[in-house]
Amino acid sequence: MSLMSRVTEDAVHIYVEGNFDIGCYDDFNKALNDNLETSSKFVIDLSKATYMDSSALGMMLLLREKLGGQSSKVEFINVNDSVMKILCDAKFDQLFTINS
Repeated sequence: MSLMSRVTEDAVHIYVEGNFDIGCYDDFNKALNDNLETSSKFVIDLSKATYMDSSALGMMLLLREKLGGQSSKVEFINVNDSVMKILCDAKFDQLFTINS
């Protein structure tokens, strides 16, 4: 598992590779805290994510809360079928913008 981030002028892009789990917490929290004041949108690229557990879902809820609860400020992109099933089972498709 790994998590990398890149800041552009319009968003913070977070790239997840492998399992998105508690092992990503420190890197995710750093990307969030380093950019929360200056960025209005976070784009989570899950093209290389193979699994997402409850701690990752919790990280996404924390991000949404810190951005004021606006679903338009967090976008999941390149979501594969297995991760999409996890997001839909958790009803995250009702809370976030998801583009597969």
